[in-house]
Amino acid sequence: MQLSPAAFNGLLGEMGQAVAWRKAYACPCRDDDTGAARQGCPVCDARGQFWDVVPTEAWTGLAGMRVNREWAAYGLWESGDVVFTIPSDSPLYAAAEFDRVVMSNSSEAFSVPRRRGAANETLTFPVVQIDRAFWIADGAVVDGDLPVIADDGTIDWSGAATAPDAGVQYSISGRKRQEYFIFRDLVQDRAHFYGLALPRKVVARKFDLFGR
Repeated sequence: MQLSPAAFNGLLGEMGQAVAWRKAYACPCRDDDTGAARQGCPVCDARGQFWDVVPTEAWTGLAGMRVNREWAAYGLWESGDVVFTIPSDSPLYAAAEFDRVVMSNSSEAFSVPRRRGAANETLTFPVVQIDRAFWIADGAVVDGDLPVIADDGTIDWSGAATAPDAGVQYSISGRKRQEYFIFRDLVQDRAHFYGLALPRKVVARKFDLFGR
């Protein structure tokens, strides 16, 4: 018996999901002794890693619940972890630790507070749509016009007729793409199949937890 990479790839291609993959690189700012990233680094923002600006379009399968339970048994499971089953004909097959993966076929709701004019007045995740932006004035809720979200996540109010004043904290809600980073490669010994390029399994963790 010999397993067929082409058959696996065909199955995962039919039942998989499209993703946008960004390769990770270790930032040169890391301290020689501690390995910690330099605070204020303009390249990695003190994360110790930075990523390709332009993502690569790819696809992957998602492992079943049994595999997820096996990963949970390691004791390293975090809420939101998923296991990708990556076919060998997908560019994502070359993914490595800390690479970022955005799920292109699904989205989830978000609602976060921000302050007008603050240095961090950005959204740090891929936005699908904005549904509502509002703040409190004179004890009442004020709904504003919807801002534009720039490619870098900056919240742009310049075209909004009704917008919060500088310094006012507001709430912004909508839908975002689910973004993960590669947390662990579940290595499997494939030598007994003469090194065939069979699907890989990797654990992906919500990017919100990166560095925690």
